[in-house]
Amino acid sequence: MTKNIRTKTYLKENNLLNSSEYLKKIYKKNLSWNPPPASSIIEEKITEFEKAHKTLLQKARKKHEICRLSNLNHLQWSALQQLRRIKDITIKPSDKNLGPTAMDTTTYIRQVLQEHLLTSTYKQLSQREAKNIMEQLKTYLKELLSQHSKYLSKPELIYFQRSLKEFHRLPIFYGLPKVHKEPISLRLV
Repeated sequence: MTKNIRTKTYLKENNLLNSSEYLKKIYKKNLSWNPPPASSIIEEKITEFEKAHKTLLQKARKKHEICRLSNLNHLQWSALQQLRRIKDITIKPSDKNLGPTAMDTTTYIRQVLQEHLLTSTYKQLSQREAKNIMEQLKTYLKELLSQHSKYLSKPELIYFQRSLKEFHRLPIFYGLPKVHKEPISLRLV
């Protein structure tokens, strides 16, 4: 919150709020930039708010005698923790946002393999092969960016440049149960 307030103050003071160089839809934060402190009045208000918030949070923790605040009651929270520890059950959100689903883990793995991974559509890669492909893609994207930069606006260029500096983990494959189908199948994500 403090960083957001300071950033907005900085942008307003430097007449950058309505700049054509800022497009909210494609904005990518510069993670190495920190805004300078705001005026002393704003900084005092931030400090007052943080102190008041901390005091209220401590009172709430003492009142409820727990170190975390949750919208689950104790029984619900305990049940959720027990379910997490059971490795024979896989819990996933369902397809079409129809709520959480619980499946036998063996059935879930078998369906993922039979319906998707062991078909001709997919090919298993080693970790090295996957990393090489990711690096080749990054190199290709950098080449495209340099070749076509004249067709991009400054905000678009900044977005792509900052995105290419970030670390991108390999995607994780999983399936969402289609509970509205009979028999239940999986939608890949």
